[in-house]
Amino acid sequence: MAKCRRCGREAGYRVSYAKLWLCGEHFKEYVEERVVETVVRHGMTGGGGRVVVAVSGGVDSTSLLAITAKRRVEMGVEKIVGVHVNLGIEGYSDLAEAAVREYCGSIGVECTVLRLRDILGIGLPELASRAGRPPCSVCGLVKRYLITAYAVATGASAVFTGHHLDDAARYMLKDLYVGDFKSLAGLKPAVREPGLPVKAKPLITLGKKDIEAYAELAGVPHLEAPCPFKHSTGVEEAAEGFLKALEREHPGARLILLSSMLKLIEGYLEPVERETYRKCSVCGMPSRSSVCSFCRLTERTLGEPMGGRVLRSLSQPVYS
Repeated sequence: MAKCRRCGREAGYRVSYAKLWLCGEHFKEYVEERVVETVVRHGMTGGGGRVVVAVSGGVDSTSLLAITAKRRVEMGVEKIVGVHVNLGIEGYSDLAEAAVREYCGSIGVECTVLRLRDILGIGLPELASRAGRPPCSVCGLVKRYLITAYAVATGASAVFTGHHLDDAARYMLKDLYVGDFKSLAGLKPAVREPGLPVKAKPLITLGKKDIEAYAELAGVPHLEAPCPFKHSTGVEEAAEGFLKALEREHPGARLILLSSMLKLIEGYLEPVERETYRKCSVCGMPSRSSVCSFCRLTERTLGEPMGGRVLRSLSQPVYS
């Protein structure tokens, strides 16, 4: 029977890419230390003390919130706000909101809920239908915009999201395959743009299974039901299949890919992407064109670009 590397007791958890066996208590400690190390190494707090943690209610983002709350001093975080976007999906969104509210309350973290129907007067299903786009595509755009806008309006120094190593490796391969170098450049552990909070991925060096094991050991409650619109593209599924096979033969393959891709991004892609940066002429948020994707989406579906109105509304203390 394998023994824990740190205490010598019976080990129940193996970190394959580190060739490390740990008992339950020290596995939790290892995961938390890895997140703290990632935050500190990449300056993910943005030098300020107010951090927004995007919380969907799923295991990844809820575990991130738990670790951030527990290890906030080591991370240099003074204030945490858990922010949840209620997308107005019948039979799902209210359950997710309730789960997030309950957990934030149980650990003493301020919780803010942004309800899409209150902000735009329409939910995700109707918005996606009007846009003629897949719900997941619209969901990502809307959530990114609303959470970033909230962070800007409230003076947050950083936004933490629950993207983990499996996510990053899969998206990196997909973006490389389809030639979407702009999206690839945005997959760094910490993305900095002028006038915006740092967009950070503190879980980026941890695999999905490690996070799930941590949540079970630490008793982190999370929503089990998947979003009814969740799906993966054929390219994403193929990339994930390739990565799983590679990881079986070469433990640590995802971490190696992450390291290699970061060299590509920082050495070749990022300088080019920085030159194409501009601000939306409507709301002032970063955009690749004269009008940002959110303002274009809302103008096409609602008859007017809503970015400016959203930013003004989020600056008022009414969402809590």
